[in-house]
Amino acid sequence: MIQTGSRLFDFSLENQYGETITSTGLSSGRVLVVFYPWAFSRVCGSELATLQEHYEFFARHQVRIVAISVDHKFTLRNYAQSLGLDFELLADFWPHGAVAQQADAFDRDRGVAARLSLYLVDGEVRDIFRSEMTQPRSIDDYKAAVERGV
Repeated sequence: MIQTGSRLFDFSLENQYGETITSTGLSSGRVLVVFYPWAFSRVCGSELATLQEHYEFFARHQVRIVAISVDHKFTLRNYAQSLGLDFELLADFWPHGAVAQQADAFDRDRGVAARLSLYLVDGEVRDIFRSEMTQPRSIDDYKAAVERGV
């Protein structure tokens, strides 16, 4: 189980453009990794749209955002375009949910990623955010972690 103070585990996923993103590539600087269940769903859409609304805050603080779901990269490309997202969506499509499982962020009953976010600084987990499937995570909690300089 991933916990505060642990290192980000090894993985490699494609983003919505088919580019390979690795955990090694996320191991320097500040990164917010956001696991979410489904593209084009009500709560996920509003949650990612909120991240986009506050994108400039994260950019000013040099925080890279990546969001991960079990959807296919082609679905994620359409989803990112429909929401006008400036950050990457990573496809944990096959093996199905393998990265979410490593993060203890996989809902086996539904076969999707659970709502878990990891705030990383130089590859180390500094903060963990969870919420129920029907509840978005708090943008204020994210901002507070970034502003603390955790």
